[in-house]
Order: sequence, then structure tokens, then C-alpha cells
Amino acid sequence: MAKARFNEDYQNYFDPKIYLDQYYEKLKGDENDYGSAVPIIKAFHEFWSTFKAPKGADVRYLEFGGGPSIANLVFACPKVDHIVFAEYAEVNRQAVKSWIAGDPDAYDWMPLIEIAVLELEQGRGIVESPAVPRTDKEKLDCVNRASELKGKIKSVVPCDVTKAPIVQLDSDDVAKPFDVVSTSLCLSVCVSSEVHYKNTVAELCKLLKPTGYLFMLGFIEQTFYAVGEEKFSTFPLTEKMVKEAMNEAGMEIVKFVSIPVLYSTERVDGNAIYYTYCRKSAVNK
Repeated sequence: MAKARFNEDYQNYFDPKIYLDQYYEKLKGDENDYGSAVPIIKAFHEFWSTFKAPKGADVRYLEFGGGPSIANLVFACPKVDHIVFAEYAEVNRQAVKSWIAGDPDAYDWMPLIEIAVLELEQGRGIVESPAVPRTDKEKLDCVNRASELKGKIKSVVPCDVTKAPIVQLDSDDVAKPFDVVSTSLCLSVCVSSEVHYKNTVAELCKLLKPTGYLFMLGFIEQTFYAVGEEKFSTFPLTEKMVKEAMNEAGMEIVKFVSIPVLYSTERVDGNAIYYTYCRKSAVNK
């Protein structure tokens, strides 16, 4: 395996196709298996199923450091109106743009959309093998979800935690705060220290409306992960660090879940997957 790569290497050494094939291949089955995306899928569904959208408002959502993945957006789609997708690496932004454009070589997100629309959102859980084939109506419902989501992604923009501002918002989005800011499997790969991490969380919170939510997901004590033959270094977050970052940003922690990682592999380390969401107070600017 190649030498460890760092955040500046994502532009040249990160392959979105290999990443998606590697980490979103196992959408069903035992969630304790290496490479299973089930815990992540369930976390996204759990947050968005409990999110109460403000009535009579244009609900705005920022995905920060989304990589080449729209997984969280699939579950957000019914609850939001305006999505900004921010990502550091141009190759990952292009992967998302290719899916939006319907390019034949784009990653196929329909299996995940089927799980969201036909299983989890119907309260059925993730069904290992549907008892009967999907009906024409069910297939159309999933196609419509994909079309709806593509229409709600208003911009795909660069972001960089080493610059100010950390998101290069389009002019229409500058000074317009968000109802939800989400970041998954991102911050540990791009921050360099505990102080840098906490400062980045605080910057994300500044992008929220009063009473808005920050959702975060990642690994605890992770030092690296591999994409194909490339090994990317990560800053090892602790549960204490994550909670302190939210508290110091003036946020109220609504939920924090830590899921032990039961497998050991040369592809990824870390002893738990966490997800958490916190809320900005009505008076916190």
C-alpha cells in the first residue's frame, strides 16, 4: 500500500469510483461486517425522520465535505427545499455533478434510494431480499425521488477548512443561513489538531439559523482509511472532543450515539462509529 496521504493529496490521489464501490457496496446484511454501510444509512434515516422542518419556510441544507456521496441527501430530500453540496476535491464534486446530469457512467444510487423510499421510510427496516419484485409504481416512486433530489441540489461548491470562509458559497447563498448543516466522514480527514477541529465545528455552527441543527458522523480514534491502494491519514477524534466542540460552539446536544466497531482490518481503523446532532439556541447568533 502507498505511503499515507493527507488532505492536500485528495485532489490527485482520491478515486471516487473506488471509494464508492468500496464503502457503499454493502447496503444490506450484517451491519457489523467490514465495509457495511448499514450503520451510516440508519443514522441518516434516524436524523431526518425526526427532523421537524419549520413551517412556511424555505428549508435550507448544507452538506459539508460530502466527498462523492449523496447518501445523506437521499434521506434529506423530503424535508428540505434548497441543498448546497460543498466538497474540497474537484474530482468528487464532478462525481456528484455527473449524477445530477444523468451521465451513464455516474454512480448508481438507485439501490440506496430504493432502501430509503420503499423500506426505511415505510417503517419496514432494511429488507435483505424483497419478497416480491418491485412494482411499477414503486419503481416510479424511486425515479421521482431521484428527480426531486436533483432539482433540490441548487449548487455544488468548493470548501476548505484551511481557508476563510470555509465554504465558497454562491452569491445567492452568502449571508443566508441554513436550517441544517451536515458533515459525515469528513472533519477527521481534513483537520490537523484538536483546536483546528473545534474551530471548524464552530465555523459550521455559524452557518446555521437560530434553532438550526448540526449533524455529524464519523469514526472515533480513527488514524487512517484506505481507498484502493491509497492510504489516507485521519486525525483521531475522541467522544470527549466531539462533545466539547459542540458545547464550546454554544450548541445543545440532542443525541449522541456511539456504535462499537467489531471488525479489524488493514483498510480502516477506529473503535467506533459515532453520529450526533445538536441544536443552535434561538438567541445564539
